[in-house]
Amino acid sequence: MKKHLCIIPARGGSKRIPRKNILPLNGIPLIAYTIRAAKNSGVFDQIVLSTEDEEIAEVALKEGIVVDQRPEHMAGDRVTKVQVVEEYIYRHQAQNEFENVSAMLPTCPFRTSDDVKNAISLFDKHPNKDFMIGVVAYDFPIQLALEKIEGDQVKMLDTSGYVTTRSQNIEARYHPNGSIYTAKIEAFLKTKTFFNETMLAYEMPAIRSFDIDYPYQFEIAEVLAKKLSNNE
Repeated sequence: MKKHLCIIPARGGSKRIPRKNILPLNGIPLIAYTIRAAKNSGVFDQIVLSTEDEEIAEVALKEGIVVDQRPEHMAGDRVTKVQVVEEYIYRHQAQNEFENVSAMLPTCPFRTSDDVKNAISLFDKHPNKDFMIGVVAYDFPIQLALEKIEGDQVKMLDTSGYVTTRSQNIEARYHPNGSIYTAKIEAFLKTKTFFNETMLAYEMPAIRSFDIDYPYQFEIAEVLAKKLSNNE
């Protein structure tokens, strides 16, 4: 049985940034950054790009990976990456061919092939763990989060965080960065998620965790892409 399957979900109907997945970022289609990180890591037995869009598929084919034409009903706004991965596994009976499945999101273009390689290495070193995600520390302590209430007031959500407001003295908290989600296929199909109460975490710095969801973030990413390209 093959060990690692990677699925890159990339639909064509992005609303906040139209045609986002194929927009040029420093002259390279956004989706190509994720494809190249997956390919150059050398850790996957198969890499599949899941899309309903012909232009996205064309970019993926030029990059030399398999394209799966996902069913039209799996390309809607509310379809999650988990649903895409689950549907692909069952449609192709991938659980009979692969032990593990990873999802890599196109909106995280600055993760490197070494990040992918090291993340999968971490997962492989812990065969008793079923789930792993790429993470980054919150820029601002979530312990200082405030909730807007009536009028012009806010209230504290976590009063313990206000013992000190010096952010460097507050314990770090982390969130998924979209770089990679990995699970044993058996566990994934059972739970229908890449998350568990506890899971392995591959920590990445903020610059390589930069995520693109809004137009202003694409503009920032363009600057970062040029800077990182000049530093190579």
